[in-house]
Amino acid sequence: MAEYQLPKIRPLGKLEEVAATAHHIDFFTNCGFSAHYKASQPSAELHLESLVLKALYQVLLQHPILFAIPVVPETERPYWGRLGSIDLRQVVSFVQRTQPLSSGSQNDDELDSLLEERHNTSFKVVYGTLPVWRLIILRDHDSQDGFTACFIYHHSSCDGTSAQTFQDTFQKALCDVSANDGDMKPEQIIYSNDHPISLPLEDLHPLPLPETLPQPDAAGVEEWRGSPVTIPCKTRYKSLSFPVHVLRSFSQECKRNKTTVTAALPALVARMLYDSLPSTTAALTCNLPVSLRSELPPKQVDGVMGNFIDAFKVQLLRSDLDQDGTAWKHAKEIQKATRRYFANTSPSGEPYANVAVFKLIPDIKAFLTSSVGNTRGESFEVSNLGTFPQSKNLPGDGSPFWQRGKLQLSRCAFAPGAPLVVCVIDNEEYVGFGFTWQADVGDDEVVESVIDKLRKYFGS
Repeated sequence: MAEYQLPKIRPLGKLEEVAATAHHIDFFTNCGFSAHYKASQPSAELHLESLVLKALYQVLLQHPILFAIPVVPETERPYWGRLGSIDLRQVVSFVQRTQPLSSGSQNDDELDSLLEERHNTSFKVVYGTLPVWRLIILRDHDSQDGFTACFIYHHSSCDGTSAQTFQDTFQKALCDVSANDGDMKPEQIIYSNDHPISLPLEDLHPLPLPETLPQPDAAGVEEWRGSPVTIPCKTRYKSLSFPVHVLRSFSQECKRNKTTVTAALPALVARMLYDSLPSTTAALTCNLPVSLRSELPPKQVDGVMGNFIDAFKVQLLRSDLDQDGTAWKHAKEIQKATRRYFANTSPSGEPYANVAVFKLIPDIKAFLTSSVGNTRGESFEVSNLGTFPQSKNLPGDGSPFWQRGKLQLSRCAFAPGAPLVVCVIDNEEYVGFGFTWQADVGDDEVVESVIDKLRKYFGS
């Protein structure tokens, strides 16, 4: 119970409270964002562990949320507590690959295994003593010049954009440390300060409640939503990686069909699901997370680590699949739903956000636990962070000292959430797909089929 001794920072916002409570009751563990780094100037004298610790020290100086821990008491409002210090050697681990991995490989079994293990490990051990994030360094096989940095984080403190901010700050710090050629002996302990953390969403957005209900789903149709909500919730995770020209080719195909990649990817997943499910399955509901940062004051959110997300749903009917089995009609449905979501504003002009409904729920724990045994709220989720380009103005002679390569976005299964979650991220070289589902509840065959179909679609 060490967390109750920590100095209070501020109360949790309602969105932060949902993530904190879900972690507290083992409904959700964590998320991850992994990036490969390669030295542009290989050196036999490189001491990777010291380099990483010195770089991480710089990251922590810039992001005070990394010292914050959500505290969830039984009888009072949840709040953020602040750690006085962090021992870097207790939050960073180094793992050596046992096999070489070619840059063109679509699969990365060692990374998948590592991420699956981490997404099945909550932060509850020695809670209140260590921070609610970890950094795992997966070293390249027989090389000091390359590694994958896996940032694993608590969802109450970080959204996907925050994870990008972490990796950007980390890459710049790696390059800065490499450029200075000074003493490579790292500081092991870093002490916190009183710098404020990000504000909660409700302090930055009025979160008006819509006066009209959303359009009802089609009635009387058989919909697949996987197994009923079941606990305990164990995560399965796999990933695929493709050269980015595959995505560019898909983008051109989207343009020819007058839609976008953002709309077409969920439609493609729906098509793969329909191809993997019984022909009697007539409907699928897709959940689409979105960032609210563009609607918030830039000074409060740009480059700031915090949780500022929303989501909306769209139902896709099998009867709306194109006659040739393609998914362009569904893509246009998703595009229309996306436009409706962003155009939906209150009479005073503020955009509506679906997460506003959480402020009407006094007991988040009771709300979450009441879902056990019931039907899930959606069939699948596609979380697409879009393009994450190389950081700008990095030290290095013509090219940065550390070049960022393959990316993967990952997360645990959410006990009452979608039976299949697909995370997508790309950069100048690669596009990564991460697939999450709940183990041991009977959905494995369907999910494995979708992964195989997507591999063949983009890999052919």
